[in-house]
Amino acid sequence: MLTVPERIARRVLNAQGLRSRFIATRVGRMHVLDGVGSGSLPPIVMLHGLSANAICYAGLLKRMAPHTRRILAPDMPSHGFSDSPAGGLDEAAMVGGLGEVLDRVLAETNEPAILIGNSMGGLAAVRYAQARPERVAGLALVSPGGAPMPQALLTQFLRRFEISNHREALDFVDAMFADGAGPLRHALAHGVRKRFSHPQLRSLLSGLTTDQLLSPTDLSQLRMPTLLIWGREERVLPRSHLEFFCEHLPAHAEIEEWPNFGHVGFLEQPDALASRVLDFARIAGGAAKNLARRSTGCGDYATLRASA
Repeated sequence: MLTVPERIARRVLNAQGLRSRFIATRVGRMHVLDGVGSGSLPPIVMLHGLSANAICYAGLLKRMAPHTRRILAPDMPSHGFSDSPAGGLDEAAMVGGLGEVLDRVLAETNEPAILIGNSMGGLAAVRYAQARPERVAGLALVSPGGAPMPQALLTQFLRRFEISNHREALDFVDAMFADGAGPLRHALAHGVRKRFSHPQLRSLLSGLTTDQLLSPTDLSQLRMPTLLIWGREERVLPRSHLEFFCEHLPAHAEIEEWPNFGHVGFLEQPDALASRVLDFARIAGGAAKNLARRSTGCGDYATLRASA
């Protein structure tokens, strides 16, 4: 599911210090971008969304790398340069493969990390934080997926990923961005259609059930510092997802709703997002003392920053 520009981008990132590693897991080899930094912040791990890959977050990774001791971005099974599981892609393979990789790389760092999760990566970040809280210094969730919904609504939601022609692909791309994709619109639509037609991705989506989604307890029991950033122009995930996170994240979570920010806000506002995550990492590095901080609520980012 990789494009030629993405393959070239990996070579550029490798040359700039983000080396490629392949880690053997029970579901096949998984690819990780791994960079050792000279900064003082805890390790930062970027978890990508459905059909995306670590390369998509190159701009964000490069902005954060100089400030941290280590930066890591794995490709999930059947995504990016990672292998497809021999038995097919399903939730167990996704969770199992990613868990093995994170266990390995975070054991190497010998300190808890900041996990950033976008879309499906947000769900993955929450699941790993539940399983390995001692390895997670903080959670930064950017337009996270995984909120529960009745089966009928889940079925309806998943239909939007059944992209069978270029018109539907263009509509999906338009929904991803706050203010359109500009001259890249048609190229992105071609890539979106190709990725969501991939048999492994179709297998994953067809097997998704309500039991695999988050519950209120999954959120309320999180003890590490947590930041949620949502875009006012989010049009891929329903508004009910934000409402679920607002209602059930613990009191110490910080929740911010940003203007001019869509589902792929990391592409639209990489400087602001990198700066905010780095600020969060500085505070989360203090771990326990930060748990007393309460949510700032959903509001304008500039106002929230001015009142902090």
